[in-house]
Amino acid sequence: MKIDLLSPASFAAGQPHAQFDWLRDHSPVHWHEEPDGPGFWAVTRYDDVWAVDRDFQAFSSEPTIMITDPGAESAAFGPYKMMLMMDPPDHTGFRKLIRSEFTLPSAKLRGERIQALARQIIDAVIEKGEVDFVAEVAGEMPSFVIAELMGLPLDDGRELYALTEAIHTAPEAQAPGAGGMAVMKMFEYGSKVMAEKRARPGDDLASRLLAAEVDGRRLDDMEFLLFFLLLVDAGGDTTRNLLSGGLLSLMENPDQLAWLKADLTGRLPSAREELLRYSSPVIYMRRTARQDVELGGQQIRAGDKVVMYFGSANRD
Repeated sequence: MKIDLLSPASFAAGQPHAQFDWLRDHSPVHWHEEPDGPGFWAVTRYDDVWAVDRDFQAFSSEPTIMITDPGAESAAFGPYKMMLMMDPPDHTGFRKLIRSEFTLPSAKLRGERIQALARQIIDAVIEKGEVDFVAEVAGEMPSFVIAELMGLPLDDGRELYALTEAIHTAPEAQAPGAGGMAVMKMFEYGSKVMAEKRARPGDDLASRLLAAEVDGRRLDDMEFLLFFLLLVDAGGDTTRNLLSGGLLSLMENPDQLAWLKADLTGRLPSAREELLRYSSPVIYMRRTARQDVELGGQQIRAGDKVVMYFGSANRD
């Protein structure tokens, strides 16, 4: 079995489950070569992924959760980091700022408005006969919800979503520097939001972030901009992937689709959790070993990159 978890070709038809199956059976903590880097450990079994993800003292989210180390473009951030690239206690402090917005009680309070947005999205495409579901439905939903949370016009949410597409597209598939330019445009927009919400605060997440304190101080400009980027980018990406990947999985398994439609209200909650497991909208996250540690029978050295493949762990 040829193992290549870096090539886009391996993911052209979805996650490479044949490779994952082989790795779990033969090399669950697998040393993977990296053409332009030192290589990394690919972790594919559930128990090992769980252990790495939970042990921040041995496996750090710094300097990045991406396989590739930060490049020159990250110099624009200076000493600042996005929350995803932090470990406790810093991560804990920043997460508290938004935790209340994403709890079940808060979601229930917003349920009626979110359902109205969903109806608006469907009404816009239902008469077309055919639709690009990824762009016109799965991408619209999180862009609208994030815009609503942040107190932004819905059309602006759509434009910000387009920027996230450029951020996530492989560099070789777009014009040179397009991803970095999209990040800068996101920051430009975030700076306008920051100025407006400071001048005229509202009952929205952006205003609350600007008024909140971490360790007794308010967020400075770059901290807010990185938070803004995280909410727009990560929130849109994962939801879009779950909605579109989940629908594709149901279309590929018509018996399961029929089962769900037979009692949509009663079965949707469990179906949502199962589609989250089955489609795994987040492919991987990296950690960096803080110290020498053994994992899955392999000796991990301090400084080694350790990459958790959630799509594999979710099929273990």
